[in-house]
Amino acid sequence: MWNKDLKLKQVDNMIHNLNPTKLTMKPKTGWLKLVRTALGMSARVLGERVGLSQSRVALIEKGEMDGSITLRTLEKLAEGLGCELIYYLKPQGNSLSGLREIQANKKASTLDLYTEQQMLLEDQSTSSDYQSQNIKKLKEEYLKNWPRDFWD
Repeated sequence: MWNKDLKLKQVDNMIHNLNPTKLTMKPKTGWLKLVRTALGMSARVLGERVGLSQSRVALIEKGEMDGSITLRTLEKLAEGLGCELIYYLKPQGNSLSGLREIQANKKASTLDLYTEQQMLLEDQSTSSDYQSQNIKKLKEEYLKNWPRDFWD
């Protein structure tokens, strides 16, 4: 049986252990051109090393800048530059677990808000303390059960 919590923790640890440098932006010219020119290598020579023409290398470097390059092509040219392509997804927070908690809180808050609106229509609104406790319980339930519509 697949243990979702265990898998999440394993991937979180894997990402955490990558310990990437704090790069906020890619270079203006793109990594390929930056490394190639830093090495003093012409586009013609790089092309020869990977079996492409000089003009194709220039198009690929442009493709890196506009986001149309494929990972396979990027890896091929990185190898031609004597580099290794490192590729991974970094959560926009601290961890995948953190993203999951944020989503569980959103789902719980949305459900509680809907319930509170219905209660208000019937003149049966609840206290903010009760609402907070209810959101906390709902969030815990979402985190425990991982319903199919969790990310909807």
